[in-house]
Amino acid sequence: MLKLLESLISISRENNIKIIIHFVKCKGKLYIDKELKAMDEYGNIAPWNRAFPGIHIQNILDQCRVKKVEVYKGSELVLETGDMSEVLSRFRRGF
Repeated sequence: MLKLLESLISISRENNIKIIIHFVKCKGKLYIDKELKAMDEYGNIAPWNRAFPGIHIQNILDQCRVKKVEVYKGSELVLETGDMSEVLSRFRRGF
């Protein structure tokens, strides 16, 4: 799972995009903007232990099921999907 996050970070850097991953069981969100950050339920950048209490970064994708993934170019939403691998495939073949 960490490989998947590393790939998303690389795609964010190469394409100058922002990725927000929402979860079903967790209130926090993952925010990828050239690096991995945690967001609280209000959309603010927050310390990891406040956004995801009791969950280590390497276990986030195993313990919290992905609800949706949003991809932004600037402030424009360019992709919304429920599958992180779709983001990888779209940007690898040229969005």
